[in-house]
Amino acid sequence: DRANPIIEQYQWIAAAAAFANPVPALDILATAAINAQMVMDLGNIYQQKFSLEQAQTVAGTMGSLMLKLGLVELSTKAIGTVLKSNAVTFVAGGLVQGVSAAYLTRVAALSLVTYFEQQEIALDSGSNLNVDKLRQTLQNVFQQNQQVAFLQGFVKQGVKCLLPEVQQIEVAG
Repeated sequence: DRANPIIEQYQWIAAAAAFANPVPALDILATAAINAQMVMDLGNIYQQKFSLEQAQTVAGTMGSLMLKLGLVELSTKAIGTVLKSNAVTFVAGGLVQGVSAAYLTRVAALSLVTYFEQQEIALDSGSNLNVDKLRQTLQNVFQQNQQVAFLQGFVKQGVKCLLPEVQQIEVAG
């Protein structure tokens, strides 16, 4: 799938931005900007042309839906639990935020891909996002990506990306 390299790229960019930024408000702004660019790039794959303003709106809508659905809190708790099982990763300050940003970026991207594949929308012709359909898609994708085995593997990838000096890591569930 042509979207996978884009999803991988942006999830780790979001992780690095959140991990490196000690100020939560700036971390949220950076993630929003990253996600807006990701929306534009994914839109191009699915022949959905977004202006920067439209992409920012879509990214904002996704973020708002994630907050309202409790996905941010659920994922942060789940990732924190996986990381707490290893003292080295637990003491690394921004690791939970970094891996959570990557995970939520991935869930948002996979939701958009699913949405684009299901909906034939054309924003430039005046159509708007179907927020209810997007909410339902987001919930489904989140549930599919909430399995313990997936989260453990994802956290391992995140640790390798954000803490490359930690070579061998045991992440237990």
